Amino acid sequence: MTPERSAAVLPSVPKRKKAVMCLMEKIRVLDKLRSGMSCSAVGREFNVNESTIRYIKKKEKEIRRSVREAAPESAKVTSIVREEAMEKMEKRLNLWIHEMTTDKKGVVDSIVVRLKAKEIYGHVTQGQKNVKPFSASAGWLARFKRRYGVSNVKLAGEASSADQEAAEEFKKYLLSVIQEKGYVEEQVFNADETGLFYKDVGKRTYITQMASKAPGFKSFQDYATLLLCANAKGDFKCKPLMVYRAPSSQALKGKSVNHMPVHWRWNKKAWMTSDWFHSCFIPEVEYYLHGRNLAFKILLILDNAPVHCCEELRNAHPNVEVLFMPPNTTSLIQPLDQGIIKAFKAHYTRELYSKAFEALRANKETTMMDYWKSVTIRNVIDYVGTAWDNIKQATINNCWKNVWPDCVENFEGFEGVTESIKNSVKNIMHIAWQISGEGFDDMREEDVEEILAEKAVEPTNEDLDEMAKQGVGVSDDEDGDESQPKSPGIVPLTAAKISEWNSALEKIFSDMEECDPMLDRSLKFKRLTSCAFAPYAEMLKDLRQKARQTGLTQFLEPVWEGKLPTPSTSGESQTSEVELTDVNLPPSSSSAE
Repeated sequence: MTPERSAAVLPSVPKRKKAVMCLMEKIRVLDKLRSGMSCSAVGREFNVNESTIRYIKKKEKEIRRSVREAAPESAKVTSIVREEAMEKMEKRLNLWIHEMTTDKKGVVDSIVVRLKAKEIYGHVTQGQKNVKPFSASAGWLARFKRRYGVSNVKLAGEASSADQEAAEEFKKYLLSVIQEKGYVEEQVFNADETGLFYKDVGKRTYITQMASKAPGFKSFQDYATLLLCANAKGDFKCKPLMVYRAPSSQALKGKSVNHMPVHWRWNKKAWMTSDWFHSCFIPEVEYYLHGRNLAFKILLILDNAPVHCCEELRNAHPNVEVLFMPPNTTSLIQPLDQGIIKAFKAHYTRELYSKAFEALRANKETTMMDYWKSVTIRNVIDYVGTAWDNIKQATINNCWKNVWPDCVENFEGFEGVTESIKNSVKNIMHIAWQISGEGFDDMREEDVEEILAEKAVEPTNEDLDEMAKQGVGVSDDEDGDESQPKSPGIVPLTAAKISEWNSALEKIFSDMEECDPMLDRSLKFKRLTSCAFAPYAEMLKDLRQKARQTGLTQFLEPVWEGKLPTPSTSGESQTSEVELTDVNLPPSSSSAE
């Protein structure tokens, strides 16, 4: 009998760690094979057996299909080829969670997510044969969260109420930073994002009822995301950042995106990244502080929403210190959430309703539905700019009382913020009653409050199909330039065009003075309009001066062909060829009237 070997004399050989390649790595393997490399060469490059490479090559069709159907985040951590229906379902579920939580900075219950997953799975497998059963188990949910990096799904029964203790701790820390670094009210800023359903006129109105039943209606289309930012003093408001879902709009054709009441972006990746921070926030604030003879040092307070790219912003600029509020504290201490955003939405809704009423009054044949359909993103940008301009300094300053009480000039003024919002709500109701129609003539205060509230409209399964097809919502593209504004062809502003406007105004002035029996009223209109037109008058003067200089230079140039150029006797024909592109002029001092 062969003697048994002692276990002690056997050498301990460590097990070779199994190399598991994610789908994106397998795609790189397949691309190498397509380029002409042999399986053995690719195996050596990726440090795996040749048999593994051959197996990946055999499964190329399934691997590429799985990557195509999956979201980029999932493809980076998933190693196996999964069923097409599961990939489609999870991609749409991820979009649904994103839509329901990102703009509200909230969470969704795990039970709700599992039920939604089963609903979407039934939708994507509809009409298919031999469909495998899917139970949406707790284990599947844990793996789904890991694959997609989902962190805003809470377990059933978990508390999500505001954290009073964390809010108090942050207040103490903030005050210590302000005192230690010597920040003043003008140097401390708060920024926050909010969703705007820019054509929302109330869910009980016949407009919303009819629109929601129309073929092809998608609730997420009439939606934009805004980033608002202001300082604690309340005397400076950054130009709003507006993030739209489409790269361009017919309504903006011929308009320079650099000369709008908002910073225009179209990709959600453009959010609180270095794009907004460096291109928008820093230049505006530096110019403002320089004008106040204050040191260029900034304290920027943000919530902890993932869209704010915490690590990227923490050390983004040597003169800017960024503080992030603890989770579940924004409703307690974030200034913009204490009434500024709600006041802004109240002003926006009032502007939307006012323009509707003006359109109906100007043309009796126009219906509210006609007006609602005519509202374009260009109108929305105008209304957003007007609404943000109407936010008063005292409103902003008073909303800092919960986080920095010492900066508030009038504590009793906070009651004025609430009262101002109530007055705006009443104004909106009054305009709605004058518009009349189902849902308008009986509009109640709670209807207006519903319009102003932070909310997310749940996308339907058809919406999710369209979003998944277009890549809307969640993106992992490395190309950061996609979010950058691209100016369409700008219509040139010529001296001839400004002269045409000036002549039209002169005719209006003349007609008003002749027809209006109240001379002081027509003269006041003329004076105010002339002040507003002053920047264009200055442009016209400069353009004509440049045109004369150009003509004189051409006349004095040596002519080598024996002919002298004949100067035109028509100054207007020459100036009409001088184009004005992206001219930045300081506002006229007289325009303050």
